[in-house]
Amino acid sequence: MFWRTSSPLDADDEEWQLDCWGWLLKHFGGAAALRKRSLILPTRAFFTPSEERGHAAASHYFRQVAAYFDIDAARFNLVPQEDSIDPVFGPLQVLQNAPREPAGTFSVSLGGAMTITYNPAIVPKPMKLITTFAHEICHPLLLSVSEEPPGGSEMEEFATDLAATFFGFGIFNSNTAASFTQYRDTATGTQGWSFERQGYLSPAERAFALALFIQARGQGVQEAGEYLDSGPLAYFRKATKYLAQTPSISSDLLAAHQ
Repeated sequence: MFWRTSSPLDADDEEWQLDCWGWLLKHFGGAAALRKRSLILPTRAFFTPSEERGHAAASHYFRQVAAYFDIDAARFNLVPQEDSIDPVFGPLQVLQNAPREPAGTFSVSLGGAMTITYNPAIVPKPMKLITTFAHEICHPLLLSVSEEPPGGSEMEEFATDLAATFFGFGIFNSNTAASFTQYRDTATGTQGWSFERQGYLSPAERAFALALFIQARGQGVQEAGEYLDSGPLAYFRKATKYLAQTPSISSDLLAAHQ
């Protein structure tokens, strides 16, 4: 008996994402432009490593990310945020609920000057840094569209998350959606694992977007599988199987935006 794979998303989330894909296709080149986009991989073929540290390294990666959007990096002021507060002051002193800086921010002045900030703590983590820059560069692109994304202005950040995958950064987007890291608390003498989430879309939503991007282009499934972490890979495989069993999802979407 043939068993159909259910969607990895609930009905409302899938409907919104497909509507948002349609919105992005409508305003950014349609199906023809989407098919020509590259699946950006975390390899030296796409990003040359930086031999410097700190802001120089961040600027090095920012220029490379901007180039994939065909945007001059010099149009932005790239600014490091202030260092986050270390919540551990000593063996018996821990600051509760210490504020944490976002991975990145985008702002534009009344005069039109655009500024992107980044958390210096993620500079040694190119995957997170590149994902952050891709997300923030998507902001001015989406703001250039007079029509609000599906769901209105309150869904702007979610649409920006999706846009990063739409422009080719789906592997980066999926691998940084959530992470577990080992930690040691010197104040209490305990150790364990901590959870961190970056961005707005869930891991399942990002994997669905990546699978749809690849199906629409007709290539890249094997490449994506090679570079996805184990958690995102499981979501991606389910989304890929679901879309393969329902090819009308991508075909109808592309047909409407030729």
